[in-house]
Amino acid sequence: MNKNVIIGAVVVLLAAAGYYQFSYKPAQEAAAVAAAEAAAKAEAEKAAAAAAEEAKKAEEAAAAAAKAAEEEAAAAAKAAEEEAAAAAAKAAEEAAAAAAKAAEEAAAAANAAADAVTEAAEGAAEAASDAVEAAGEAAGDAAAAAGEAAGDAAAAAGEAAGAAGDAAAAVLDPANFNADAVAAMIEGSSLDATTKAALKTAVEAAKANPALAADTIAQVKAALGL
Repeated sequence: MNKNVIIGAVVVLLAAAGYYQFSYKPAQEAAAVAAAEAAAKAEAEKAAAAAAEEAKKAEEAAAAAAKAAEEEAAAAAKAAEEEAAAAAAKAAEEAAAAAAKAAEEAAAAANAAADAVTEAAEGAAEAASDAVEAAGEAAGDAAAAAGEAAGDAAAAAGEAAGAAGDAAAAVLDPANFNADAVAAMIEGSSLDATTKAALKTAVEAAKANPALAADTIAQVKAALGL
């Protein structure tokens, strides 16, 4: 074989080996490194996206929990307010009922006392007439007894009227203004329907604005002749 051919073949082989070692192989290694880096970057981006999603879910869950807590607190506050309002209304109704009952009892006592006075006076007059017919001295004794009985009955009537007056004064005291009790007194009076309606309207206004209580009480007293 020609020596030059052999040398040329060796040179070609060496050139091919050099190309593979210094060009092709480094290019493959670089491509592999780039692919690995790309895969790592994609994995990191995927992990970051997953972490962001979890953070978003946690934030939404926290917001939902805060909203639920706020709604529960608002509901509890509203329930407490309604219970307090109901208790206050019940207490006012009970006080008004008690005041109305006291006024009714005082009026009944006054009527009973008046009846007692009338009966005592009638009995005294009859006794006096009988005593005059029977004897002058007996008539004097009967008249004295009748006067004493009449005085006692008048005193009882005065006490009953005083009790009724005290009850009315308590209800019509601006310092202890109770709109329901005043309205009940107006309703139970002998005033005409128009006057009752006007006075009860004024009482409702004073209930909403306590500053009007004194003037309203004065109007009620004037209408009732107190």
